[in-house]
Amino acid sequence: MSQLNTGLFTAPNAREYLEREPEMSVDRISGRLWTISDGVRRTIFLEGHSSVVAFDTFGTPGAAKAYHKAVEATIPGKPIGTVIYSHDHLDHAGFAEDFAPEAEIIADEMCAKVIRLRQASGQRIPTRELNGTRHEIDIDGLQFTLLNPGPTHGTGNLSAYFAEERLLFSSDTILPNARYGLMPDYHIWNLVRFMRGLLDLDWDTFVPGRYEITNRDRFIHGCDFIEAVQEECQRAFAEFVPIWVMDAMQGYVAAKLGDRFGDLDGFGEHIGLIATRIVHHYLMGGWSLEDTPEPGYLLADQLT
Repeated sequence: MSQLNTGLFTAPNAREYLEREPEMSVDRISGRLWTISDGVRRTIFLEGHSSVVAFDTFGTPGAAKAYHKAVEATIPGKPIGTVIYSHDHLDHAGFAEDFAPEAEIIADEMCAKVIRLRQASGQRIPTRELNGTRHEIDIDGLQFTLLNPGPTHGTGNLSAYFAEERLLFSSDTILPNARYGLMPDYHIWNLVRFMRGLLDLDWDTFVPGRYEITNRDRFIHGCDFIEAVQEECQRAFAEFVPIWVMDAMQGYVAAKLGDRFGDLDGFGEHIGLIATRIVHHYLMGGWSLEDTPEPGYLLADQLT
């Protein structure tokens, strides 16, 4: 039986899941830029003069291989020369060993530190680490901007701004729906204030790391939604709603927000999970220093 990169999976019965190659849907956004989705996760790739610059890898060896085949079919004859990690999570950037084993790997320095320490099978360690909040990238004739707005999702997250296309890519941050459920990896204190900062840029199209492409207005609606859930969760405490009971939180928050946000796909199924996650933020304090008003203190003595 061939060697299989398994991320952090240890159970033998996970092999079928890890090996399966999902069908990929590719759509051209401009002359140089495409988006690709497996039906849930979504990312982007670009055609340079002689190579491809790709973001992320998808979340299994099989999906990474399917991604590679889709890129080859879309841009034949040009190798994947660069992979940019949007953040550290394995379900997006876990399998560069299967996707592009020879490519340069670019990531934020905090993301790179997590990956080095994690040592997940198949997740290649970045070869180029970025420090700071804004980076003007010029690779193989492609110019665009990488931004670390601050803690929003995962560790060392990078958003990508394409001025030519008036497009923003920011993985797993704001969605055009309410399908993310538990939101286990949002930095609740910082998420919306940092994402709203990206509205200072001139863009109309938004590519999230999951589900469908959306636009600026729906992005704002998504920010409003998360803020509104935060507000209602705090009111639940004040009104002595049994916050540990899923059905109670589901009913309370759905009743409060249904008129404004019931149009979001998945609202009815997920609002209780989302509210429960946010309740835990207020009870337990979030992601330690990364989820505080001054997140720059996190690892300040270890990173430049």
